[in-house]
Amino acid sequence: MAMDEYLWMVILGFIIAFILAFSVGANDVANSFGTAVGSGVVTLRQACILASIFETTGSVLLGAKVGETIRKGIIDVNLYNETVETLMAGEVSAMVGRDDDTTDS
Repeated sequence: MAMDEYLWMVILGFIIAFILAFSVGANDVANSFGTAVGSGVVTLRQACILASIFETTGSVLLGAKVGETIRKGIIDVNLYNETVETLMAGEVSAMVGRDDDTTDS
């Protein structure tokens, strides 16, 4: 498999993942900091800075565990050893079709 041939899928997957992470993070931050900003305990700028720090820290510290759960607990990636491009296309497609309504609480 030529890696250059599927580089566009990696780039597209990264862009979609970034947008999804931003939207889910913004939704969760609004729930977490809404009361503090509304009551004046922290300013909107302080809430954005704190949220950026802790969202990034959480993804760096726990992101590998999420990937491991998907790789070992949800799908068997060994089934795709011969057709890696099919796995990549499926993962990108799953991100595009993701329904974000489940994060609202």
